[in-house]
Amino acid sequence: MILTRLCERTGTAALATLLVGLPAVLGGCGTSSPAPSVTAISCETQEPGVTATSIKIGLVLPDTGPPGIVDMFKGARSAVDARVHLQNADGGIHGRGIDLVWGDDQTTASGFSRATRDLVNNQRVFGLVALTLNLSGAAEWLQSKNVPVTGFASSADWSDHPNVFHFGNLFNKGTVSTFGDYLKAQGGTKAVIVVDSSTAAAPDLSAALASSLRSRGVEVVREFEFTHGISSAANIADQLNRSGADALVGTAHVADFVDIYSRAKGLGAPINVALNTAGVSASVLATFGSGMAGLSTISGFAPPDSPAMAAYSNAVSVYSPELADASDEIAISSYVAADQMIQGLLLAGSCPTRAMFIDKLRQVTDFTGSGLIPPVDLSKPKEPQVCETFTKVDPTGSSFAMVPPPAALDHAGFWCGEVLSNQ
Repeated sequence: MILTRLCERTGTAALATLLVGLPAVLGGCGTSSPAPSVTAISCETQEPGVTATSIKIGLVLPDTGPPGIVDMFKGARSAVDARVHLQNADGGIHGRGIDLVWGDDQTTASGFSRATRDLVNNQRVFGLVALTLNLSGAAEWLQSKNVPVTGFASSADWSDHPNVFHFGNLFNKGTVSTFGDYLKAQGGTKAVIVVDSSTAAAPDLSAALASSLRSRGVEVVREFEFTHGISSAANIADQLNRSGADALVGTAHVADFVDIYSRAKGLGAPINVALNTAGVSASVLATFGSGMAGLSTISGFAPPDSPAMAAYSNAVSVYSPELADASDEIAISSYVAADQMIQGLLLAGSCPTRAMFIDKLRQVTDFTGSGLIPPVDLSKPKEPQVCETFTKVDPTGSSFAMVPPPAALDHAGFWCGEVLSNQ
């Protein structure tokens, strides 16, 4: 989903790699979300975390570490808490209350490994909601233990393990037409692509974008790699203006992309459409304001005025009122990750096993996160992501508006193109 792009937006995927060598100290663990009043259920299976009245789930996230990364995830725990509270208020999981415990991955692979091993070995959780940039720190070990894991994909290895579930992985191989469909619809005919070169997947992302655009007749006139803090936005803006391109597309740090975009417009570049595959939130707009006027971004979520988003907002308001920005996409993705864990638990039956959870959830072909995302086929974790929501900043730079898809691409309000390649 969009969280892969959010990680790229701030350069955190590369930063996390650089931080692997830092000392990792396991953060505090505790319980949240009081269990509902339930009737005792007797099962012959003796799965970790499952009692007659409750089922224990672990949450791992970066609670401490580099401030820029921790700040990105500041709403994640509140969003998960809201989804768990909502489920417990609705009777829990087949009468069992969800007992949520959490650990801090310290934003490192070693920290993630330590936190997960504590939750699985010592606290005996049934499964994990992993909101992390460092799945590789314990992915093989979690698979060997057959521990169910849900979360947003922040690297390619989220698609490589049968016990690990995501809801869309931008790092998957393959290309789709959706980006080209959008640029063409917005009047783009000649494009410049800018990709954050600090991410390991930059070449694949650039190739996927170029293929998508060309599939719809949009010419790619230049491709640039941009390194945050090193590359020159002014230089790229000047070359964009000289190229005659009327479209700018990329996967750059949001500040860098806005800088390139606004400089190019200042030079008189005839930009009909600028699309950055980074997330959006009220805080981003508050920071950049008029510099984002007319800028398009991607969100894989339902529109703000949809029933699903209204239900999410209500749950957060009731159960996690401390969440300052409910529109933050990491918060929404965290809520969806918790929803995915809950769906797997419900499918696993009244006497759940880890094996049953994995088997049943992997058969789901239309997971929607309670309507917050377009249908995802969980049986095909390596498929490229087809459906998106495109959002455009108004001419004053003060608000976002969803861009409705044309009828031929409309799937419940989402832009859904076609798979061009699975390689």
